[in-house]
Amino acid sequence: MKTELKIQHRRWLQIIIAALVVVAIILIVKSRHTESPVGAKEGELGKMMGIKGEMVEKSESFKTVSGVLDIQHWVTERGVNVYFVPVNTLPMVDIEVIFDAGAARNGDKGGLAYLTNTLLADGTKDMDADQVAQSFDSVGSQFQAESQRDMATVHLRSLSTPEQLAPALKTLELILSQPAFPDAGFKREQQNALSALKQQAQNPQQVASRAFYSMLYQNQPYSNWVLGDEASVKALKPEDVRAFYQKYYTAKNAIVAIVGDLSTQDADAIAQSLTNNLPQGDKAPELPEVTDLPEKAFKKIDFPSVQTSILMGEPGIRRDSPDYYPLAVGNHILGGNGSVTRIFNIIRNQHGLAYSAYSYFIPMHERGPFVMGCQTRNDQAPKALELMEELLKDFVVVGPNEKEVEQAKQNLLGGYALQFDSNRSICHEIAAMGFYHLPLDYFNEYKEKISQVTAQSIKDAFQKHVNPEKLAIVMVGGSADTKATVPAPSEPSMKDPTEGTPGLPSGAQG
Repeated sequence: MKTELKIQHRRWLQIIIAALVVVAIILIVKSRHTESPVGAKEGELGKMMGIKGEMVEKSESFKTVSGVLDIQHWVTERGVNVYFVPVNTLPMVDIEVIFDAGAARNGDKGGLAYLTNTLLADGTKDMDADQVAQSFDSVGSQFQAESQRDMATVHLRSLSTPEQLAPALKTLELILSQPAFPDAGFKREQQNALSALKQQAQNPQQVASRAFYSMLYQNQPYSNWVLGDEASVKALKPEDVRAFYQKYYTAKNAIVAIVGDLSTQDADAIAQSLTNNLPQGDKAPELPEVTDLPEKAFKKIDFPSVQTSILMGEPGIRRDSPDYYPLAVGNHILGGNGSVTRIFNIIRNQHGLAYSAYSYFIPMHERGPFVMGCQTRNDQAPKALELMEELLKDFVVVGPNEKEVEQAKQNLLGGYALQFDSNRSICHEIAAMGFYHLPLDYFNEYKEKISQVTAQSIKDAFQKHVNPEKLAIVMVGGSADTKATVPAPSEPSMKDPTEGTPGLPSGAQG
């Protein structure tokens, strides 16, 4: 009898303990979703960094929008635009700082923007490159830098606990505000750039893309190749890098995007810590307006490969174009939806000329390119080009049918949520939103804007922005009997191999 009572008492005790654990878990979860993301640690991060985050919610610049993303926006005292999305599902933080300091700002010094961005993490006033890398590694943080035509970015991913995040932020702050640009590092990265250029010269798609941008933009800033060219890179000096940094890596030329398990106060402390010690500087001036090609231009480049890379296109649209949405849906039908497009159907399914055929827009500060492309056997290249030109003319003149439009809109809207499948991708998206001066409710209006697109609006937009009689056309490959001396990829990329805009909201890119 006593034994049975002991067993019953033990069972009741176990039930009580289990119930208390469940209640504790519920209270913890509830507190994380009803209180500040960091709870009792509010402001602790700023204290560890020696910066007190402001109560920016009370500032005149503070704005917020809810919906697809809960975005907060404010401007620091030094004029830095900050975009913050609190996400407390994981103890992680993603931070992206974007500067208007891409290859379009090179002037006549090709490769300068790329080298400057690459050398940021090559040492600071008190640390060499190895110590910088070790500083990030020691707290499990990930650092990345990238340079493109419009922008230069640095990205940090870290645990949100102050013990890990504060040291990583300090290192990033030193990289941004006190880069050493050592001579030895400059020479190494200069040689790396030259080696990369030699590798690109062995890739017919890279050769085609380089020639295409040169034809499309001629002497305009977007003609600048991100890596530069051999002569321009060899001519660069460390003082060129330092001067470029001083001009473009400034507080007024920066955008800060933050996503993760933080309070608004600590997000502000982060933004201040990363930008308060930057040169004040000025916002980069507007780029020159991109002009149309006066007439159709054609270039054939001999290349020892059994396949020919074909690119054709013209200047497209600015990112703030009101025709962005009809062009997004139209391009999805034309060549931006993988294997379910008009181009793919004609070039591959009906004629078997290529593994892949595609089209895309890259809207940028100024008119980024509209591109169509494929890679096919040398003896089939003339036929492929002819079909692509005919297809584009028909699409511009006639436009899509209603069934294609509805399917494209459903695909775009159905896949829209995939843009926000991680903190990192959210950070890219809001950073680009700020960089291209999109409205704070952009992600909320996307569904409505896409839904409003019609077959007629697509036809009107393409007729306004795409002229089949003023294309730049590049073909890179050998003759019909050429035997390859360098490998050619069996299936070409669906995107320009040298371009891309991290975080650029999808649509016209396909």
